[in-house]
Amino acid sequence: MRRSGQVVLGVAIITGMLCSPLAWAHPGRTNSSGCHNERATGGYHCHGGGGGGGGGWAELEETPTRLKVIAIPRARVWINGAFVGMSPTPAVRVDGTKVRVRLEHAALGHHEITETIDSGGTTALTVRW
Repeated sequence: MRRSGQVVLGVAIITGMLCSPLAWAHPGRTNSSGCHNERATGGYHCHGGGGGGGGGWAELEETPTRLKVIAIPRARVWINGAFVGMSPTPAVRVDGTKVRVRLEHAALGHHEITETIDSGGTTALTVRW
């Protein structure tokens, strides 16, 4: 009986070792603080990694500043020099509250504006030209 008990224990240990990675939180695509953007909700959260202690889930106090551009007529959009797509754009994260928006239209040419937006949250900017 002793031999079969050792076999069962060995199988249980090996099974536990093989299955334990499946239960871990996702490790990838986090910054040095263990944080990342969450595409599904547009939020930003941390997994307790980096210099802070504690582990577990921790929401950041600040909400990232995001900008969505709606150009009328539809145009290609650059925000602070980075191409973000055709309007209406998805809400993209921006640094600071002053943004430079450049629009390009095949028939109308180029149009550029600088706007100040609210910090934190998402701002929808409609540009008619």
